[in-house]
Amino acid sequence: MVFLKNNSFFFAFFAFWQGVLLIYLFFFPKGREFLLLDRFHHSYLDTFFKYITFLGDWPAYIFALAFLFSKLKFRTFFVILLVSILVPITSYISKAYFKYPRPIHYFQDKPVFNDLQKVDGVVLHTGFSSFPSGHTMSAFAVFSLLAFFASNSKRQISLFFSLAVLVAASRVYLIQHFVEDVWMGSIMGVILAYLVFYVSSSTTKQSGKGVLR
Repeated sequence: MVFLKNNSFFFAFFAFWQGVLLIYLFFFPKGREFLLLDRFHHSYLDTFFKYITFLGDWPAYIFALAFLFSKLKFRTFFVILLVSILVPITSYISKAYFKYPRPIHYFQDKPVFNDLQKVDGVVLHTGFSSFPSGHTMSAFAVFSLLAFFASNSKRQISLFFSLAVLVAASRVYLIQHFVEDVWMGSIMGVILAYLVFYVSSSTTKQSGKGVLR
């Protein structure tokens, strides 16, 4: 309860995000998102999402190291290492379990997919590794964790949450994932962020007790 209270601003954003995605999933059939986004494709957006999607990969971890070092010092390396281990393991296991087809595989027999605008330079992933979105999971894990450590700054929380959402949006815009993939990826990312934050906080308290003794 204390954790939720301290991070109520973040979870207000997250609840709204979840509500929007759930409403979409309830009213629209799978794959409609690509038809809806197709009309908004523009060279500027193509370039923006093509590069912002990398914040769901190693650049986010480098950013997190720089941000957290002033707060946690050398314990930062342990925190980031833990996230970097949990995210790919969780992503791999969940993808292997669900085995949902990627959009390009799902639409391979549907002519409408060929008419969708693709982003130059982006290789569309194939196979059965769509659910959940690993990039979204990674982005929400890293940026949610940063938001938890910045619980007193609404400006920083807004920035971190916005970056995570942009990564999720990029995965759909680039036709790499369905909305349901980024929905679950965001949930799993926040759960992983909480686990790492909890472990880090517990370690800090134990260290503090040891010093007092």
